[in-house]
Amino acid sequence: MGVLLAFLGSLMGFTIVGVPIGFGIGLAALILMLVTGTLEPMVLARRMITGVDVYTLLAIPFFMLAGEIMNKAGLVHDILMFANALVGRVRGGLAYVNVIASMLFAGISGSAVADAAALGSLEMPMMENGGYDKNFSAAITAASSVIGPIIPPSVPMIILGSIAQISIAKLFLGGAIPGILIGIALLFVSYVISKKRNYPLSEKVGFKEFLGVFKKTIWALILPVIILGGILGGIFTATEAGAVAVIYAVIVSYFQYDVKWSAYPEILKSAALNTGVVMLVCASAMALTWFLAVAQVPQLLTNVIMNITENKMMFLLILNILLFLVGMVIDLTPALFLLVPILLPVCRSYGIDDIHFGIIMVTNLCVGLITPPVGTVLYVTNSISKISLGDLVKSLWPMYIALFIVVLLVTYIPQLVLWLPSFM
Repeated sequence: MGVLLAFLGSLMGFTIVGVPIGFGIGLAALILMLVTGTLEPMVLARRMITGVDVYTLLAIPFFMLAGEIMNKAGLVHDILMFANALVGRVRGGLAYVNVIASMLFAGISGSAVADAAALGSLEMPMMENGGYDKNFSAAITAASSVIGPIIPPSVPMIILGSIAQISIAKLFLGGAIPGILIGIALLFVSYVISKKRNYPLSEKVGFKEFLGVFKKTIWALILPVIILGGILGGIFTATEAGAVAVIYAVIVSYFQYDVKWSAYPEILKSAALNTGVVMLVCASAMALTWFLAVAQVPQLLTNVIMNITENKMMFLLILNILLFLVGMVIDLTPALFLLVPILLPVCRSYGIDDIHFGIIMVTNLCVGLITPPVGTVLYVTNSISKISLGDLVKSLWPMYIALFIVVLLVTYIPQLVLWLPSFM
Protein backbone atom coordinates (compact mmCIF):
# COMPACT_ATOMS: atom_id res chain seq x y z
CA MET A 1 0.00 0.00 0.00
CA GLY A 2 2.94 2.33 0.71
CA VAL A 3 4.20 1.86 -2.86
CA LEU A 4 0.75 2.73 -4.26
CA LEU A 5 0.55 5.87 -2.12
CA ALA A 6 4.08 6.91 -3.14
CA PHE A 7 3.17 6.45 -6.81
CA LEU A 8 -0.11 8.38 -6.62
CA GLY A 9 1.30 11.11 -4.35
CA SER A 10 4.36 11.80 -6.49
CA LEU A 11 2.42 11.79 -9.76
CA MET A 12 -0.31 14.08 -8.44
CA GLY A 13 2.29 16.36 -6.88
CA PHE A 14 4.22 16.77 -10.13
CA THR A 15 0.95 17.37 -12.02
CA ILE A 16 -0.19 20.07 -9.57
CA VAL A 17 3.09 22.01 -9.74
CA GLY A 18 2.96 21.98 -13.54
CA VAL A 19 5.77 19.56 -14.45
CA PRO A 20 5.31 18.43 -18.10
CA ILE A 21 3.62 15.04 -18.02
CA GLY A 22 6.45 13.19 -19.78
CA PHE A 23 8.97 14.38 -17.19
CA GLY A 24 6.48 14.01 -14.33
CA ILE A 25 5.95 10.33 -15.11
CA GLY A 26 9.71 9.77 -15.34
CA LEU A 27 10.28 11.43 -11.96
CA ALA A 28 7.47 9.34 -10.45
CA ALA A 29 9.25 6.23 -11.80
CA LEU A 30 12.49 7.42 -10.14
CA ILE A 31 10.70 7.87 -6.78
CA LEU A 32 9.10 4.44 -7.16
CA MET A 33 12.54 2.99 -7.86
CA LEU A 34 13.80 4.44 -4.58
CA VAL A 35 10.75 3.23 -2.64
CA THR A 36 11.07 -0.34 -3.99
CA GLY A 37 14.82 -0.38 -3.32
CA THR A 38 15.81 -0.87 -6.96
CA LEU A 39 18.67 1.63 -6.81
CA GLU A 40 19.99 1.10 -10.35
CA PRO A 41 19.65 4.09 -12.71
CA MET A 42 20.49 1.83 -15.66
CA VAL A 43 17.29 -0.12 -15.02
CA LEU A 44 15.27 3.07 -15.50
CA ALA A 45 17.19 3.99 -18.67
CA ARG A 46 16.93 0.48 -20.09
CA ARG A 47 13.20 0.30 -19.43
CA MET A 48 12.65 3.65 -21.15
CA ILE A 49 14.52 2.49 -24.25
CA THR A 50 12.91 -0.95 -24.48
CA GLY A 51 9.52 0.63 -23.78
CA VAL A 52 9.51 2.44 -27.13
CA ASP A 53 11.43 -0.24 -29.04
CA VAL A 54 8.15 -1.82 -30.08
CA TYR A 55 7.17 -2.55 -33.67
CA THR A 56 3.51 -1.60 -33.25
CA LEU A 57 4.43 1.89 -32.01
CA LEU A 58 5.84 2.64 -35.48
CA ALA A 59 2.22 3.23 -36.50
CA ILE A 60 2.17 6.44 -34.44
CA PRO A 61 4.69 8.47 -36.51
CA PHE A 62 3.19 7.07 -39.72
CA PHE A 63 -0.38 8.17 -38.92
CA MET A 64 0.83 11.52 -37.56
CA LEU A 65 2.80 12.15 -40.74
CA ALA A 66 -0.18 11.17 -42.91
CA GLY A 67 -2.38 13.58 -40.95
CA GLU A 68 0.12 16.43 -41.34
CA ILE A 69 0.36 15.86 -45.10
CA MET A 70 -3.42 15.80 -45.54
CA ASN A 71 -3.79 18.88 -43.36
CA LYS A 72 -1.18 20.74 -45.42
CA ALA A 73 -3.03 19.76 -48.59
CA GLY A 74 -6.14 21.58 -47.36
CA LEU A 75 -8.24 18.48 -46.92
CA VAL A 76 -9.75 19.95 -43.74
CA HIS A 77 -11.48 22.67 -45.75
CA ASP A 78 -12.80 20.12 -48.26
CA ILE A 79 -14.22 17.90 -45.51
CA LEU A 80 -15.99 20.90 -44.01
CA MET A 81 -17.45 21.88 -47.38
CA PHE A 82 -18.63 18.32 -48.03
CA ALA A 83 -20.36 18.12 -44.63
CA ASN A 84 -21.98 21.49 -45.29
CA ALA A 85 -23.24 20.32 -48.69
CA LEU A 86 -24.59 17.18 -47.04
CA VAL A 87 -26.52 18.58 -44.06
CA GLY A 88 -25.99 22.35 -43.96
CA ARG A 89 -29.39 23.27 -45.41
CA VAL A 90 -31.51 22.12 -42.42
CA ARG A 91 -32.15 24.08 -39.21
CA GLY A 92 -29.07 23.81 -37.04
CA GLY A 93 -27.24 22.54 -40.10
CA LEU A 94 -23.90 24.15 -39.24
CA ALA A 95 -23.91 22.32 -35.89
CA TYR A 96 -24.48 19.05 -37.80
CA VAL A 97 -21.67 20.05 -40.15
CA ASN A 98 -19.40 20.46 -37.13
CA VAL A 99 -20.13 16.94 -35.85
CA ILE A 100 -20.01 15.16 -39.22
CA ALA A 101 -16.79 16.93 -40.20
CA SER A 102 -15.22 15.68 -36.96
CA MET A 103 -16.35 12.12 -37.72
CA LEU A 104 -14.84 12.29 -41.20
CA PHE A 105 -11.62 13.94 -40.04
CA ALA A 106 -11.29 11.29 -37.29
CA GLY A 107 -10.68 8.75 -40.03
CA ILE A 108 -7.56 10.68 -41.00
CA SER A 109 -6.09 12.23 -37.85
CA GLY A 110 -6.86 9.83 -34.98
CA SER A 111 -6.36 12.73 -32.57
CA ALA A 112 -8.83 14.92 -30.67
CA VAL A 113 -6.39 17.83 -30.34
CA ALA A 114 -5.69 17.81 -34.09
CA ASP A 115 -9.43 17.76 -34.74
CA ALA A 116 -10.11 20.70 -32.42
CA ALA A 117 -7.20 22.75 -33.76
CA ALA A 118 -7.60 22.06 -37.48
CA LEU A 119 -11.40 22.09 -37.76
CA GLY A 120 -12.17 24.46 -34.88
CA SER A 121 -10.39 27.40 -36.44
CA LEU A 122 -12.69 27.09 -39.48
CA GLU A 123 -15.90 25.81 -37.88
CA MET A 124 -16.34 28.33 -35.08
CA PRO A 125 -16.08 31.50 -37.24
CA MET A 126 -18.37 29.85 -39.82
CA MET A 127 -21.00 29.11 -37.15
CA GLU A 128 -20.76 32.56 -35.59
CA ASN A 129 -21.15 34.23 -39.00
CA GLY A 130 -24.13 31.95 -39.62
CA GLY A 131 -26.00 33.26 -36.56
CA TYR A 132 -25.00 30.72 -33.90
CA ASP A 133 -23.91 31.99 -30.50
CA LYS A 134 -20.22 31.78 -29.68
CA ASN A 135 -20.53 29.59 -26.59
CA PHE A 136 -22.53 26.87 -28.36
CA SER A 137 -20.16 26.97 -31.36
CA ALA A 138 -17.18 26.39 -29.08
CA ALA A 139 -18.94 23.69 -27.03
CA ILE A 140 -20.04 21.55 -29.97
CA THR A 141 -16.57 21.91 -31.52
CA ALA A 142 -14.91 20.66 -28.33
CA ALA A 143 -17.40 17.82 -27.81
CA SER A 144 -17.24 16.54 -31.40
CA SER A 145 -13.43 16.54 -31.29
CA VAL A 146 -13.38 13.63 -28.83
CA ILE A 147 -14.59 11.38 -31.67
CA GLY A 148 -11.07 11.67 -33.15
CA PRO A 149 -9.35 9.03 -30.96
CA ILE A 150 -12.32 6.61 -31.07
CA ILE A 151 -13.13 6.21 -34.77
CA PRO A 152 -10.22 4.36 -36.44
CA PRO A 153 -7.37 4.91 -37.06
CA SER A 154 -6.73 5.92 -33.45
CA VAL A 155 -3.35 6.79 -31.94
CA PRO A 156 -4.50 5.98 -28.35
CA MET A 157 -5.67 2.53 -29.48
CA ILE A 158 -2.27 1.86 -31.05
CA ILE A 159 -0.69 2.73 -27.70
CA LEU A 160 -3.21 0.65 -25.73
CA GLY A 161 -2.71 -2.36 -28.00
CA SER A 162 1.07 -2.20 -27.66
CA ILE A 163 0.88 -1.94 -23.85
CA ALA A 164 -1.69 -4.71 -23.37
CA GLN A 165 -0.43 -6.92 -26.22
CA ILE A 166 -3.88 -7.14 -27.77
CA SER A 167 -4.91 -6.78 -31.42
CA ILE A 168 -4.76 -3.15 -32.58
CA ALA A 169 -6.83 -4.08 -35.62
CA LYS A 170 -9.62 -5.40 -33.37
CA LEU A 171 -9.40 -2.25 -31.23
CA PHE A 172 -9.78 -0.15 -34.39
CA LEU A 173 -12.90 -2.10 -35.39
CA GLY A 174 -14.22 -2.05 -31.83
CA GLY A 175 -14.10 1.75 -31.77
CA ALA A 176 -16.11 2.26 -34.97
CA ILE A 177 -19.65 1.80 -33.56
CA PRO A 178 -18.98 3.74 -30.29
CA GLY A 179 -17.55 6.60 -32.37
CA ILE A 180 -20.63 6.66 -34.58
CA LEU A 181 -22.88 6.54 -31.49
CA ILE A 182 -21.13 9.60 -30.05
CA GLY A 183 -21.70 11.38 -33.37
CA ILE A 184 -25.41 10.48 -33.35
CA ALA A 185 -25.76 11.59 -29.71
CA LEU A 186 -24.17 14.96 -30.46
CA LEU A 187 -26.33 15.38 -33.56
CA PHE A 188 -29.41 14.86 -31.36
CA VAL A 189 -28.15 17.46 -28.83
CA SER A 190 -27.50 19.87 -31.71
CA TYR A 191 -31.03 19.30 -33.05
CA VAL A 192 -32.68 19.99 -29.68
CA ILE A 193 -30.63 23.13 -28.97
CA SER A 194 -30.96 24.47 -32.54
CA LYS A 195 -34.74 24.04 -32.50
CA LYS A 196 -35.05 25.61 -29.04
CA ARG A 197 -32.92 28.63 -29.99
CA ASN A 198 -34.32 28.84 -33.53
CA TYR A 199 -30.95 28.88 -35.24
CA PRO A 200 -31.14 29.91 -38.93
CA LEU A 201 -31.34 27.73 -42.02
CA SER A 202 -28.40 27.65 -44.41
CA GLU A 203 -28.65 28.07 -48.16
CA LYS A 204 -29.53 24.98 -50.16
CA VAL A 205 -26.75 23.37 -52.15
CA GLY A 206 -27.60 22.33 -55.69
CA PHE A 207 -26.90 18.82 -56.97
CA LYS A 208 -24.17 20.04 -59.33
CA GLU A 209 -22.41 21.90 -56.55
CA PHE A 210 -22.74 18.90 -54.21
CA LEU A 211 -21.28 16.61 -56.89
CA GLY A 212 -18.34 18.97 -57.36
CA VAL A 213 -17.60 19.05 -53.63
CA PHE A 214 -17.99 15.26 -53.40
CA LYS A 215 -15.54 14.66 -56.27
CA LYS A 216 -12.93 16.73 -54.46
CA THR A 217 -13.57 15.25 -51.01
CA ILE A 218 -13.72 11.62 -52.14
CA TRP A 219 -9.92 11.46 -51.81
CA ALA A 220 -10.21 12.15 -48.09
CA LEU A 221 -13.10 9.72 -47.62
CA ILE A 222 -11.26 6.85 -49.31
CA LEU A 223 -8.37 6.78 -46.79
CA PRO A 224 -10.29 5.33 -43.80
CA VAL A 225 -11.89 2.77 -46.15
CA ILE A 226 -8.44 1.68 -47.38
CA ILE A 227 -7.13 1.39 -43.81
CA LEU A 228 -10.09 -0.54 -42.39
CA GLY A 229 -10.57 -2.64 -45.53
CA GLY A 230 -6.91 -3.61 -45.59
CA ILE A 231 -6.85 -4.53 -41.90
CA LEU A 232 -10.17 -6.41 -42.01
CA GLY A 233 -9.14 -8.23 -45.17
CA GLY A 234 -5.83 -9.29 -43.65
CA ILE A 235 -3.86 -7.43 -46.35
CA PHE A 236 -1.76 -5.48 -43.85
CA THR A 237 -1.32 -4.91 -40.12
CA ALA A 238 -2.19 -1.70 -38.26
CA THR A 239 1.47 -0.61 -38.43
CA GLU A 240 1.65 -1.32 -42.16
CA ALA A 241 -1.65 0.58 -42.53
CA GLY A 242 0.17 3.66 -41.21
CA ALA A 243 2.80 3.34 -43.94
CA VAL A 244 0.06 2.84 -46.57
CA ALA A 245 -1.67 5.98 -45.25
CA VAL A 246 1.54 8.01 -45.70
CA ILE A 247 2.07 6.77 -49.27
CA TYR A 248 -1.57 7.50 -50.12
CA ALA A 249 -1.35 10.98 -48.54
CA VAL A 250 1.83 11.81 -50.49
CA ILE A 251 0.33 10.72 -53.83
CA VAL A 252 -3.02 12.48 -53.31
CA SER A 253 -1.48 15.69 -51.96
CA TYR A 254 0.95 15.89 -54.91
CA PHE A 255 -1.36 15.07 -57.80
CA GLN A 256 -4.71 16.31 -56.49
CA TYR A 257 -3.74 19.22 -54.21
CA ASP A 258 -0.43 20.30 -55.75
CA VAL A 259 1.59 20.14 -52.51
CA LYS A 260 5.19 20.75 -53.61
CA TRP A 261 8.20 18.81 -52.30
CA SER A 262 9.49 22.07 -50.81
CA ALA A 263 6.67 21.87 -48.22
CA TYR A 264 7.88 18.57 -46.79
CA PRO A 265 10.67 19.84 -44.50
CA GLU A 266 8.02 21.76 -42.50
CA ILE A 267 5.59 18.81 -42.63
CA LEU A 268 8.27 16.39 -41.40
CA LYS A 269 9.36 18.79 -38.66
CA SER A 270 5.81 19.16 -37.34
CA ALA A 271 5.16 15.39 -37.43
CA ALA A 272 8.51 14.72 -35.71
CA LEU A 273 7.77 17.19 -32.89
CA ASN A 274 4.34 15.68 -32.25
CA THR A 275 5.75 12.15 -32.36
CA GLY A 276 8.58 13.11 -30.00
CA VAL A 277 6.14 14.34 -27.34
CA VAL A 278 4.15 11.10 -27.50
CA MET A 279 7.26 8.91 -27.47
CA LEU A 280 8.71 10.71 -24.43
CA VAL A 281 5.51 9.95 -22.54
CA CYS A 282 5.66 6.36 -23.84
CA ALA A 283 9.23 5.85 -22.64
CA SER A 284 8.66 7.34 -19.19
CA ALA A 285 5.38 5.50 -18.68
CA MET A 286 6.82 2.14 -19.75
CA ALA A 287 9.52 2.50 -17.11
CA LEU A 288 6.96 3.44 -14.48
CA THR A 289 4.69 0.50 -15.31
CA TRP A 290 7.62 -1.91 -14.92
CA PHE A 291 8.27 -0.66 -11.39
CA LEU A 292 4.53 -0.91 -10.64
CA ALA A 293 4.61 -4.53 -11.81
CA VAL A 294 7.67 -5.27 -9.66
CA ALA A 295 5.85 -3.78 -6.64
CA GLN A 296 2.81 -6.02 -7.48
CA VAL A 297 0.45 -3.02 -7.57
CA PRO A 298 -1.98 -4.72 -10.06
CA GLN A 299 -2.38 -7.70 -7.71
CA LEU A 300 -2.89 -5.37 -4.75
CA LEU A 301 -5.59 -3.40 -6.60
CA THR A 302 -7.31 -6.63 -7.73
CA ASN A 303 -7.54 -7.85 -4.15
CA VAL A 304 -8.85 -4.50 -2.92
CA ILE A 305 -11.61 -4.29 -5.56
CA MET A 306 -12.58 -7.97 -5.25
CA ASN A 307 -13.07 -7.38 -1.52
CA ILE A 308 -15.41 -4.48 -2.32
CA THR A 309 -17.58 -6.36 -4.83
CA GLU A 310 -17.58 -9.56 -6.87
CA ASN A 311 -20.43 -8.31 -9.05
CA LYS A 312 -19.29 -7.59 -12.61
CA MET A 313 -21.91 -4.88 -13.24
CA MET A 314 -20.95 -3.03 -10.06
CA PHE A 315 -17.26 -3.31 -10.94
CA LEU A 316 -17.92 -1.76 -14.37
CA LEU A 317 -19.60 1.18 -12.66
CA ILE A 318 -16.60 1.59 -10.29
CA LEU A 319 -14.28 1.34 -13.32
CA ASN A 320 -16.10 4.13 -15.16
CA ILE A 321 -16.11 6.42 -12.13
CA LEU A 322 -12.37 5.81 -11.66
CA LEU A 323 -11.62 6.48 -15.35
CA PHE A 324 -13.72 9.65 -15.33
CA LEU A 325 -11.90 11.01 -12.26
CA VAL A 326 -8.49 10.11 -13.72
CA GLY A 327 -9.45 11.70 -17.05
CA MET A 328 -10.14 14.98 -15.27
CA VAL A 329 -6.54 15.29 -14.01
CA ILE A 330 -4.38 13.21 -16.40
CA ASP A 331 -4.28 13.42 -20.20
CA LEU A 332 -5.41 10.46 -22.34
CA THR A 333 -2.03 9.08 -23.44
CA PRO A 334 -0.26 9.01 -20.04
CA ALA A 335 -3.45 7.71 -18.40
CA LEU A 336 -3.37 4.71 -20.75
CA PHE A 337 0.23 3.93 -19.86
CA LEU A 338 -0.44 4.27 -16.15
CA LEU A 339 -3.76 2.44 -15.90
CA VAL A 340 -3.77 -0.32 -18.53
CA PRO A 341 -1.12 -2.51 -16.82
CA ILE A 342 -2.89 -2.03 -13.48
CA LEU A 343 -6.54 -2.41 -14.54
CA LEU A 344 -6.29 -5.05 -17.28
CA PRO A 345 -5.55 -7.93 -14.84
CA VAL A 346 -8.44 -6.74 -12.64
CA CYS A 347 -10.83 -6.72 -15.61
CA ARG A 348 -9.71 -10.19 -16.66
CA SER A 349 -10.49 -11.47 -13.16
CA TYR A 350 -14.09 -10.30 -13.73
CA GLY A 351 -14.24 -12.00 -17.14
CA ILE A 352 -14.28 -8.76 -19.17
CA ASP A 353 -13.04 -9.10 -22.76
CA ASP A 354 -9.74 -7.28 -23.45
CA ILE A 355 -11.13 -5.42 -26.49
CA HIS A 356 -14.23 -4.38 -24.55
CA PHE A 357 -12.04 -3.09 -21.71
CA GLY A 358 -9.87 -1.15 -24.15
CA ILE A 359 -12.80 0.63 -25.80
CA ILE A 360 -14.43 1.43 -22.44
CA MET A 361 -11.14 2.95 -21.33
CA VAL A 362 -10.48 5.05 -24.45
CA THR A 363 -14.10 6.26 -24.71
CA ASN A 364 -14.24 7.27 -21.05
CA LEU A 365 -10.84 8.98 -21.04
CA CYS A 366 -11.80 10.87 -24.22
CA VAL A 367 -14.55 12.57 -22.19
CA GLY A 368 -11.75 13.70 -19.86
CA LEU A 369 -10.25 15.65 -22.77
CA ILE A 370 -13.08 18.20 -22.42
CA THR A 371 -13.39 18.25 -18.62
CA PRO A 372 -11.54 20.65 -16.33
CA PRO A 373 -8.99 21.06 -14.87
CA VAL A 374 -6.63 19.30 -17.34
CA GLY A 375 -8.72 18.72 -20.50
CA THR A 376 -6.35 19.46 -23.40
CA VAL A 377 -9.13 19.79 -26.00
CA LEU A 378 -10.95 22.13 -23.62
CA TYR A 379 -7.97 24.49 -23.56
CA VAL A 380 -7.34 24.27 -27.32
CA THR A 381 -10.98 25.19 -28.00
CA ASN A 382 -10.88 27.90 -25.34
CA SER A 383 -7.77 29.40 -26.95
CA ILE A 384 -9.35 29.49 -30.43
CA SER A 385 -12.80 30.71 -29.34
CA LYS A 386 -11.53 33.41 -26.90
CA ILE A 387 -14.44 32.79 -24.51
CA SER A 388 -13.99 32.20 -20.78
CA LEU A 389 -13.34 28.65 -19.62
CA GLY A 390 -16.34 28.86 -17.27
CA ASP A 391 -18.72 29.77 -20.12
CA LEU A 392 -17.35 26.96 -22.27
CA VAL A 393 -17.79 24.32 -19.54
CA LYS A 394 -21.30 25.61 -18.80
CA SER A 395 -22.26 25.28 -22.47
CA LEU A 396 -20.84 21.74 -22.56
CA TRP A 397 -23.29 20.30 -20.00
CA PRO A 398 -25.80 18.89 -22.56
CA MET A 399 -22.86 17.30 -24.43
CA TYR A 400 -21.50 15.79 -21.21
CA ILE A 401 -24.84 14.08 -20.59
CA ALA A 402 -24.92 12.68 -24.15
CA LEU A 403 -21.34 11.41 -23.85
CA PHE A 404 -22.00 9.76 -20.48
CA ILE A 405 -25.03 7.93 -21.93
CA VAL A 406 -22.85 6.57 -24.77
CA VAL A 407 -20.16 5.49 -22.26
CA LEU A 408 -22.81 3.54 -20.31
CA LEU A 409 -24.15 1.93 -23.50
CA VAL A 410 -20.64 0.88 -24.53
CA THR A 411 -19.97 -0.43 -21.02
CA TYR A 412 -23.12 -2.49 -20.50
CA ILE A 413 -23.80 -3.65 -24.08
CA PRO A 414 -20.51 -5.36 -25.07
CA GLN A 415 -21.77 -6.31 -28.54
CA LEU A 416 -21.64 -2.65 -29.57
CA VAL A 417 -17.86 -3.06 -29.26
CA LEU A 418 -17.32 -6.74 -30.06
CA TRP A 419 -19.60 -7.20 -33.08
CA LEU A 420 -17.23 -5.83 -35.76
CA PRO A 421 -14.05 -7.43 -34.32
CA SER A 422 -15.87 -10.79 -34.34
CA PHE A 423 -15.60 -10.80 -38.16
CA MET A 424 -11.81 -10.97 -38.01
